[in-house]
Amino acid sequence: MGRLKALVCALALFGSGLALAESEFALYSGGQNSPHSTVHGVPGDVFTSWQGQSLKMPIYAGWRYTNWLDDQWGVALNFTHAKAYANLAEATGYDTLEFTDGANPITLIAMRRFDATESGLKPYVGFGAGISMPHVEELRKNSTNPAADKTFGYQYGGPVVTALGGFKYPIGDNWDLMTEFQVHYLKLDVRVAGGRLKTNLITNAINIGAVYRF
Repeated sequence: MGRLKALVCALALFGSGLALAESEFALYSGGQNSPHSTVHGVPGDVFTSWQGQSLKMPIYAGWRYTNWLDDQWGVALNFTHAKAYANLAEATGYDTLEFTDGANPITLIAMRRFDATESGLKPYVGFGAGISMPHVEELRKNSTNPAADKTFGYQYGGPVVTALGGFKYPIGDNWDLMTEFQVHYLKLDVRVAGGRLKTNLITNAINIGAVYRF
C-alpha cells in the first residue's frame, strides 16, 4: 500500500505542479507478446511461454497523456492493458494461469522528442517506472473445490520499468498518427489460494494509434 500511495502522490504532483507548455493524448493498440519466464507458484516452479492474443476480447490497448515542458523534454502518464496467457502445456500443474483482463502497467515516463525528419516524421523515445495492477486468474489442476481455490481479481502486482520509442506523423493542425515499440518489465508477486505466485513478465508490443495535441 505504501508504494500505491506514493504513486498517487506522484500523479497528483504530475497533474497540478507542472507548467503546461504543450500537451497531447494518445490512444493505441497493436500486437503484443511475451517471452518465456519462470513462474514460482504453489505447485512448484514452471518455465512457460506466454501468449498476448492481442485481438481477443478484451483487446490489447493503451493510452498516454504527455505534458511537453519544452521542445525536447516531457513527462507522460502511460497505461497499457497488456495481456498474458500461459502455455498450459508448459505450465504443468495449472488449469488456468493468465492475466487476461490485463497485467496493467501504469508508469510515469520521461519523454524525449527530436526534430522532424525531411519526410515529416517526428521521432521520440521514453523511459520510466511505475506499478502494475494485474487481473490474476489462476486455478491449479486437481482442485477439489474450484470455486474456493480459483484466484480471480485485481491486485497490486509490483514494480514496472517501461521503455518505448517511435514516430509520429502529422495529419492535421492537432492530430498525429503514431507507431512505436513499447516494452514493459513487470516484477509480479501476487496472492493465490494457499500461497503466492511470482514471475518476471516482459511484454513487447508494436503499437499504432492516434495522438491529439492541445
